[in-house]
Amino acid sequence: MNIIEYLKQQKVIPQNKADKFIELLATYEENDVLYNNAIEQLDLTNDEYGRLFSEMERERFVDRIYIIVCPFCDSLGNTYVESFDIPDTDECRFCHNEFNHKENNMEAFRLYFNYHKSIDILTELSQKINYNQERIFEIAEHIKDLESQRKSLQGENIKFVTLRNELLYDKNESKAYDRVAEKYKDGKVKYIGTLIYLKKCVAKCGKCNEVLELFNINGKYIGVCPCCDTEIELMFK
Repeated sequence: MNIIEYLKQQKVIPQNKADKFIELLATYEENDVLYNNAIEQLDLTNDEYGRLFSEMERERFVDRIYIIVCPFCDSLGNTYVESFDIPDTDECRFCHNEFNHKENNMEAFRLYFNYHKSIDILTELSQKINYNQERIFEIAEHIKDLESQRKSLQGENIKFVTLRNELLYDKNESKAYDRVAEKYKDGKVKYIGTLIYLKKCVAKCGKCNEVLELFNINGKYIGVCPCCDTEIELMFK
């Protein structure tokens, strides 16, 4: 039963007043608030008012609420569902005057038309479960895609960091790098330090006795003197 059907069948107030109430509700929607000025249009006696809205509360067609009214600026303030929650004294959020909230509030009703269709609860639950499972699969696939993208970006970052570190190492550590890179500009030049065979020894220039800088140039290992530019090819077995 919805609120309209209830008003057509109730015996609490005269039917002409119930019909007027039905006409009034035509301008309202679910969860709207019914204020006192609208209820006054029904010309209910105090007894009719009390009995009707008490019965509608029991049937869950309305919920009684309490709305604060500022006595200074007439603005509506906070809404409370229980009268004991209303503070004794508080400030108006509009004019900022303090006043007694328990003495300055009006009663109103939130409307529930209850236009519900008859639903098989098992069917409804099955539909919700199926929908949730589909969403779980969709989210899982999306997570897999994101993880693949993350790994791809991580791989790219590792490459960029490695390349950056190599370039910084070349610039900062090699005295001969710029000259070698210019000489072999058509090839691939990589500075690999000065130590040979896992840091066991170094090679020195036969002319000026300087430690040779080692380069991998197009797959060949070349030692270059940073002072006199003497080059020797190193053969690893």
